[in-house]
Amino acid sequence: MNFFKNKLVLVTGGAGFIGSHLVEALVGFGAKVTVPTLSLKPTPFLSAVKDKINLVTADLKNPAAAQKVVKGQDLIFHLAAHVGGVHYNQIHPATLLYENSLPAINVFAAAKSHPPQRLLYVSSACVYPRECSFPTQESEGFLNEPEITNYGYGWGKRIGELFAKTYAQEFKLKVGIVRPYNAYGPRDNFDPKSSHVIPALVKRVIDGENPLVVWGDGSATRSFIYIDDIVRGMLLAIEKYPRPDPINLGTKEEISVRDLARLIVKLAGTETKIVFDQAKPSGQPRRNCAAGKAQKLLGFKAETTLNQGLPQVIDYYKKTHG
Repeated sequence: MNFFKNKLVLVTGGAGFIGSHLVEALVGFGAKVTVPTLSLKPTPFLSAVKDKINLVTADLKNPAAAQKVVKGQDLIFHLAAHVGGVHYNQIHPATLLYENSLPAINVFAAAKSHPPQRLLYVSSACVYPRECSFPTQESEGFLNEPEITNYGYGWGKRIGELFAKTYAQEFKLKVGIVRPYNAYGPRDNFDPKSSHVIPALVKRVIDGENPLVVWGDGSATRSFIYIDDIVRGMLLAIEKYPRPDPINLGTKEEISVRDLARLIVKLAGTETKIVFDQAKPSGQPRRNCAAGKAQKLLGFKAETTLNQGLPQVIDYYKKTHG
């Protein structure tokens, strides 16, 4: 039986990169999806399903707006987030703390007043500290403080997790928590002021930057998860494990920034030279997750390798920005 068919589903952040892919999947399962946006200006990421969803204006930093959109929903996916790359995060910690914690607080307060059947809080691997073990277990999410280059964002996501846990405990909300690792895929953010490493490198390589200057010495490693895998993990989490017990969504595939840059250049078919600016920060030295909990509780395992996913990002950028 299709768990999502005819369910009333609210997807905050549904017009964004990850959210729009989730909305498309839910529509495909027959869900009746509502997406709150700050304005009703065109939402290109949702163009394929715009006639099959309910778009409403709502600023979730406003408690009354959150109450209005939450009321009557069967399921809630809270993805709304303000994100950026290493440089953006370092100079906007207060903005990221405020923009990520306040909407979550308001959504949980609204869910207390109008309880859904289930709610999924989408957190982040940025809650983990620099000193975490590798692969990182979910139990380390509140160990020390978040990695300094993700400080405001990491604390914003930790606050959301606390609301998930305490509202489940006190008000018996059925809440799940997932912590996606570095997401990538079509519709990613290519704005150089706020983009993450994969879209930033893809843009600069395709745009012809040569030499390609990469921040840090290139030794930092990351684990990237393709958008289709993240969406599948979120759908499984809200259906199978609506408990305030965080689950990593990631892959065991780990790559250094140096090798990632080389792979993007290779897949793009360019002759770009790569140089490293060691005067700039590299971010957290290493990031990779323990994926056993997701496999055990959800039956989830990431399926898309970088060699399969990166060409999709490159092709998307060429088609939309080339």
